[in-house]
Amino acid sequence: MMPFLHRKSEILAAPLADTILLMNVTVGRYHSLMNPVATRIWELLADPIDEAELIARLVAEFEVAPEDCRREVSSFLAKLRERDLLVDD
Repeated sequence: MMPFLHRKSEILAAPLADTILLMNVTVGRYHSLMNPVATRIWELLADPIDEAELIARLVAEFEVAPEDCRREVSSFLAKLRERDLLVDD
C-alpha cells in the first residue's frame, strides 16, 4: 500500500499572479510554484492522497501520457520532500 501524501501544516501558501508562493514557517524559507501542473499538485495535496491517485487525477485533467506523468510527479514530489514541504503518512 502506498503512503498518503499531504502538505505539511506549517506551510503557508498565497496565490500571486500565475504562481503560488509557499512559506515554510519552520525554517523561514520561501518557495514558488510557477506552472499550472505544480499548482494543481499542491492543491491536490491539501487532503491526503496516494501517489497513484494523484497521477490518475493529473492524467485525467492534463494532456499527458501516464508514464510521463508518473516520472514528472515522482521528481516533483522528491523536490517537495527535499524542501520539507510534504508529509508521507
